[in-house]
Amino acid sequence: MKVSPVFDSCTRVLLVDIEKDREVDRKEFYLDALSLNERLTILHKSGVDVVICSGISEVMEKLVVGKKIELISNITGEIESVLKAYLTGELSREKFHGPGVHGSSNHNSTHTQE
Repeated sequence: MKVSPVFDSCTRVLLVDIEKDREVDRKEFYLDALSLNERLTILHKSGVDVVICSGISEVMEKLVVGKKIELISNITGEIESVLKAYLTGELSREKFHGPGVHGSSNHNSTHTQE
């Protein structure tokens, strides 16, 4: 599975619980028919601290950041590779970024999938 190209229209998200730089649990949620606000409510109620995605609309970006959720966008690649890079502090490596993008990173994440 790969990181979805657009967070707003992804059909599911992978919530990964991280403690002390290690994965302790994961859950998958299906978002097929949910509005942007409903999607954000799921993230917020689930205690998400970080969203890792590829593309995201300006509207959804403002909603995510407005809920004090860190956003790491313009990330591409296989979910397991992205997660490993996030946990090891290597997500800023160029191979995980879309064309012409330079990145950032942090903890307790959500990865979007198609």
